[in-house]
Amino acid sequence: MKKHQTFNDGVVWFYTLVNTAPEGLKKVEKPGRRFLTLRYEARAIGLRRLEAMAGLGQKADKMIRVPSGAVTGKIHTQCVCALENGEWFRINKTQEVTDSLPRSLDVYLERFELP
Repeated sequence: MKKHQTFNDGVVWFYTLVNTAPEGLKKVEKPGRRFLTLRYEARAIGLRRLEAMAGLGQKADKMIRVPSGAVTGKIHTQCVCALENGEWFRINKTQEVTDSLPRSLDVYLERFELP
């Protein structure tokens, strides 16, 4: 049986990530154009998943679930997002959830400091 998702935990805004440093200098990444606004459901990250990500050299500070609908392929690791509480995150990984109603996307987030 598919699990019904509510997406009632808040709103998330997705932005492109742009490099503002002159060519040849160290990257200075900042949010660019906002391209998507969605409601989300906050999710817990299990210990096994955290350990697996650490083994791959990845980090996740938070995980959210969003409706996948027409967003599949639009949310990727070259994006950042902002939650309504003002926190900024880099998209670290996405994973499609097929046993939910509606179909959803788990988005793993790593804290992002604005320049």
